[in-house]
Amino acid sequence: MNVDPGATRLIPYAGDGIRVLGESEGVALCELTVPPHFAGPPPHIHHGFDEAIYVLEGALTMVRGRSEPELVPVGGLILAPKGERHTFANPTDEPARVLGVWSPASALEFMEEIGAALPASGPPDPTRLAEIYRRHDSEISP
Repeated sequence: MNVDPGATRLIPYAGDGIRVLGESEGVALCELTVPPHFAGPPPHIHHGFDEAIYVLEGALTMVRGRSEPELVPVGGLILAPKGERHTFANPTDEPARVLGVWSPASALEFMEEIGAALPASGPPDPTRLAEIYRRHDSEISP
């Protein structure tokens, strides 16, 4: 994990780190690298915060609601308002660099816990994930 001197803090996530670029009570702005072949979190719903992921380099896939996965290339946005089922993954051979926005910034408490529970490769422990989601007013939604 590389430490970005421009980050205010670093949160471990899927074998790398979320670099917190700035945060206030209402919003957090972060940069992260999604590793190649990262399966992503299970489909889920957040009830207490909004989430947005903007692709700077590489590509991701996303699922919103019950849609099939769709490609999100450079310049694409994954927007997940409160209450919307969603997930993302990096099925490619290249890392994807993204800008993440969470509102309110207290969502970073969730990101700290879930990031440590999501391995860069291989499946996460489903019981551990479900408990983290529950504690943060979110739910896994298969």
